[in-house]
Amino acid sequence: MEKQKEALLDFGDLFARMQQARREADENRPIILGGRFEHSRLPAFLDEWCGQWGKMPWRIWEYVSSIGFADKPENTQWLQRAEIFGENGHLSLRRDGERWLWHFIGAKEPTLPGEFKPASFWDSHVNELHRYTESVILWGEEVLKDKNDPKTGIGRWQDDRVAEALLEYPQMKGASRVYLHYWRYSQAGETQFVWYRGLGNKQEVAKWPKVQ
Repeated sequence: MEKQKEALLDFGDLFARMQQARREADENRPIILGGRFEHSRLPAFLDEWCGQWGKMPWRIWEYVSSIGFADKPENTQWLQRAEIFGENGHLSLRRDGERWLWHFIGAKEPTLPGEFKPASFWDSHVNELHRYTESVILWGEEVLKDKNDPKTGIGRWQDDRVAEALLEYPQMKGASRVYLHYWRYSQAGETQFVWYRGLGNKQEVAKWPKVQ
């Protein structure tokens, strides 16, 4: 019996990819900011961002018992996390008791008042980052009235493994499977930041939804 050939790791190709990832991060060095504030200041914080998140139309709000896409959160009292992202950048918030922790990675530095004055990642880190372009497939397959006619998609997705979840991906009608496209920034082999760029099909990010 012929012995099965083992797959060999191409160190030359791996090194070339790492060098390319380093060049991409250097040539398009992102703005990386972060900070914290009291929970009572969340509405004011979101108001400051609302006028400048521009091409960041995908907004995911995670509550105690649900997750959904919307322009603004329905109830900040039960909000636990938020991901606001798109072409201009990715703003991520996480509740920690009675305070909020946040960070932003993007192409343009936001203007924030003194009470939300952020710290810059680059002020304390001199090592260079590596940027990798990656994608992941999201839950569900679009529910169609007629599976032979993709134009009849009703804008909802279903998956038996998360049957009770409301899988409604905005601006993705007609895409049977939805992908999340992102840039992953690593340092010394460890992921440091992720910039969600948007939803789309397997090949490309979808056209940016109209910003409300």
